[in-house]
Amino acid sequence: MTIQEALNLVDEMQPNTMSAAAKISFISELEGKIHREILMKHVHTEAEETCPTYNSETDGSTELLVKEPYHMVYVYWVLSRLDEQNREWDEFNNHRTLFKTAWDEFGDYWRREHMPITRYPRFII
Repeated sequence: MTIQEALNLVDEMQPNTMSAAAKISFISELEGKIHREILMKHVHTEAEETCPTYNSETDGSTELLVKEPYHMVYVYWVLSRLDEQNREWDEFNNHRTLFKTAWDEFGDYWRREHMPITRYPRFII
């Protein structure tokens, strides 16, 4: 999924007046969370060490970290943030639940397919 595809899907599912730049910042925030809390906990290359960040200047055709079929994590995250900004708490709770489910499904997939980083405890003798 690209940034523009995520924005289009969000706007299609819930028409809103929030700027694209604000929605891109929400996507960037989630990319950081995915990078830090899931990807970096598993074996990765040196090139993958850098967390992608996006802003209004970022090309809309930029591919996001999470691929299909788990890509809805972005849509539900942005929708929940929109609901939070608009103080629509029932919708917020619904979208946050959908986000949490998508997040867990992606995390479970990643943990099944990638070797965790092994950290050996240091013993003081």
